[in-house]
Amino acid sequence: MNLLSESVSPLLTKDKLELLKSHKIFTTLDFVQYNNEKMANLIVQNVSEIIKIKDKILASNNSKPLRGDKMYDMLLKRTIMIHTGIEIVDKMFQGGIPSGRLVEVYGDSGSGKTQLALQLSANTALKQHYEVCYITTGDTNPKRILEIMQSLVKDGDYVKGLERITFCHIHDVYQLLEMLWTSEMKRYKLVIIDSLATLFLPIRGDSFNDSISLLNKVASDLKRQAVVHQCVVLTINHVSRWPTDGTTAEAQGATSPTPFLGRYWCSVPSLRLYSKTPEQQPIRTNCR
Repeated sequence: MNLLSESVSPLLTKDKLELLKSHKIFTTLDFVQYNNEKMANLIVQNVSEIIKIKDKILASNNSKPLRGDKMYDMLLKRTIMIHTGIEIVDKMFQGGIPSGRLVEVYGDSGSGKTQLALQLSANTALKQHYEVCYITTGDTNPKRILEIMQSLVKDGDYVKGLERITFCHIHDVYQLLEMLWTSEMKRYKLVIIDSLATLFLPIRGDSFNDSISLLNKVASDLKRQAVVHQCVVLTINHVSRWPTDGTTAEAQGATSPTPFLGRYWCSVPSLRLYSKTPEQQPIRTNCR
């Protein structure tokens, strides 16, 4: 289910969409699950019109039957490998990261998470000629990507490589959700979000159910982006430290690093890289 917009129904005007958002009705799923009579009163429409809108939403999301062997053949034909350009990492993945995966790189500050994302962007755009979408919550660094490109290929077409990378700056998680449903996203073979944790920091104080619901929506849309458009979606995440034996951190004296977004998020990415500084340990992987 996607975000509500005027394209869903002409009855859903801009003012009514804003009203629905104020009642935490953001997606078509939220709309379908809302009580018909309450919805009719909320946006001042007949119940019959509400039912028609819901029927239209459900019809557009119905899946068509397809034999498993044909689906598998289609998947194989569409799958590509995204190479990092780092020999030891590509060797671990037997040549690169297959498309259709949601990948996470997490670690402490200064452990090389963003550096890996920039390296992956440069290699994908310059050597594989695929388009990249680099979504950032901070400053963009095209100069650093140019330097990486120059280290990858001598006398390469760096201008063309940079043209294949689109930088997008976002301020909150709702901008990310809106962006993931734009038609432009289907042309990218690598999508990077740097960093996902930063987007959720402002809403950590919200109610638990609202935070989990929003996190579930983000997880669903990121997986959809990877699978439907057969690209690699890579998220940058920070770390939290949890006691390994269930005691308090003070009592234990040492904690185990886990992705910042919590234990719910731990099962979401199909591939996770734990990045450490050189004086600690090398990159650790966790595949599902």
